Amino acid sequence: MGTLKTVVLIMRRASLAQGLMAKARDDPGLQLCYEPDYANADVAIRSHLATGALLEVAEDGAQDIGYCLALCAWLREVTPHCRLMLMCPEGQTEAVHRAIEAKRKGEIDDFVFYDVSLDYLAASLQSL
Repeated sequence: MGTLKTVVLIMRRASLAQGLMAKARDDPGLQLCYEPDYANADVAIRSHLATGALLEVAEDGAQDIGYCLALCAWLREVTPHCRLMLMCPEGQTEAVHRAIEAKRKGEIDDFVFYDVSLDYLAASLQSL
């Protein structure tokens, strides 16, 4: 059996986090933890010994692409072992371009769009 991979879901959408966590229950190699407070991201990553984090880029409000990229830069510093993935709204061109650029520069490890299936998202988290 492979090692257990723990990923922290840093997002406002509790229903999405719950759906993902339910899907991950079938995967013995993946454990998901939900953290709705972005300000607690580094604490959640450390306390769960997470190897990955998925950050939701909000369509509105404070947790926009700029905020999430700044948070990723901070997390890279304080939790360098943790791989980072953004979940972006596919309709926000600027967010998409900035996510692509961030991945190219190595500021994040990967990104997905809101409209991906739970199966795809779970597989992406597993490969993170």
